[in-house]
Amino acid sequence: MAKQVINTGTVPDDGTGDSLRNAFVKANANFDELYGNWANNALTGISTTDLSVTTGSASGSGALTYNNSTGAFTFNPAVLPTTILDLGISDGSASQVLTTDGSGGFTFEDGAAIGLSSRTTKAATTSSIANDASTNLDITGAFKGYALLAIETDAAAWVRIYTDGSARSADASRTQNTDPAPDAGVIAEVITAGASVVKISPGTIGFSFEATPNTTIPCRVTNLSGAATTVEVTLTVIQLEA
Repeated sequence: MAKQVINTGTVPDDGTGDSLRNAFVKANANFDELYGNWANNALTGISTTDLSVTTGSASGSGALTYNNSTGAFTFNPAVLPTTILDLGISDGSASQVLTTDGSGGFTFEDGAAIGLSSRTTKAATTSSIANDASTNLDITGAFKGYALLAIETDAAAWVRIYTDGSARSADASRTQNTDPAPDAGVIAEVITAGASVVKISPGTIGFSFEATPNTTIPCRVTNLSGAATTVEVTLTVIQLEA
């Protein structure tokens, strides 16, 4: 039915407009037309399918349907992209994503970077150094912040671990039997009699205190083996900072 316009005349009460009864007949007819179209899901400008949904970098279409009995719209997300939200946090092996289960539900997968971290080892080996000589050693690919659980060497050595390179340089002349100052930037130090593992008990917190924190752990190693040799240092650590 086309829209019925009520004739209001030219000026008030000039007798040229619709009577009150005819005016309300048209009004009722217009309302009936509007209500009927809504109830039958035929409103102009409303599409009941192919609703475009954009979530982050993913987009897709879902079905939007209308229930004539209840007057409710229902959106079916089963056809959304599997990954609808990627938090962009990763430890190099997994990231955190929000996914659909294909039945209208959602699942959060936290990968391996959120929650409790597993302990791991980080190692590096010095060049050949003379007996009683010292050298700097950087253990790379570690963490900006970490819990230190153990230090292992494959030869007798004095191993010192620092917060940053400046602390290591300032501590270079300290003798083996002298304790460092509390604020010297020494995370931990051990003296081994050979190939052995020293448990750090209780565990201690290590961290990078460079101007821009990084994942390199600065160390200094003194060879105590009795002969020139390389020394491998292995740290058992747990990541505490991304």
